[in-house]
Amino acid sequence: MAATVTEASAHLARNFARGQQKIYLPNHIITFIRPKPRQPPNMATFVVPLKFNKLDMRDYLFHVYGVKVQAVRSFVNQPAPDRRNGGDGRWYRPRSQKMMIAELVNPFVWPDPPAEGQREAFDFEIFSRIEKGRESDLSRRTIRAKGDIPLRELEPTSRDRKALRKQVREILAGGSGRDIGDDGSPSWTSNAEKGEKWVEVEENVKLP
Repeated sequence: MAATVTEASAHLARNFARGQQKIYLPNHIITFIRPKPRQPPNMATFVVPLKFNKLDMRDYLFHVYGVKVQAVRSFVNQPAPDRRNGGDGRWYRPRSQKMMIAELVNPFVWPDPPAEGQREAFDFEIFSRIEKGRESDLSRRTIRAKGDIPLRELEPTSRDRKALRKQVREILAGGSGRDIGDDGSPSWTSNAEKGEKWVEVEENVKLP
């Protein structure tokens, strides 16, 4: 049976002073970021909480994954001021983001991304649609915030409007159980017997 992570990390040489703080229910979110094209394989980039320090990062990698680290660099990304509600709200400064680059003893090489034909198992199409819709919504809000509202005729026809036009054509053509009367107004018909029309009754009719 393969040894657990705790047993594997216990056999590693501890050549540094370990922290004594015990954490039983950790709620930290640490994200491992894919490196840039020319980044060395022994440099691992992480997004960490703002209260994390270099010693916490070193102990975290050692005790949880058994990864030995030679050095850790940390920096805080301060985003530029932005406006709420897509650009027409009040000014505010987004929350800062702290990142750390750990120099690993043993290099780690990221696997190649899956080919386009092998991404269905990872819901790649759904995420692509969500990202495309988010970008379209942000672009539309930005344009409206600047006061440059495009004409409706120049905007692309949405999928819902195309579906609505299709339903209207089917109704006017006599499909979907609806026909055109003698006076030109549409009338509902029953699908069970052809020619039988629905009769509108008065409101609050007492049934036997």
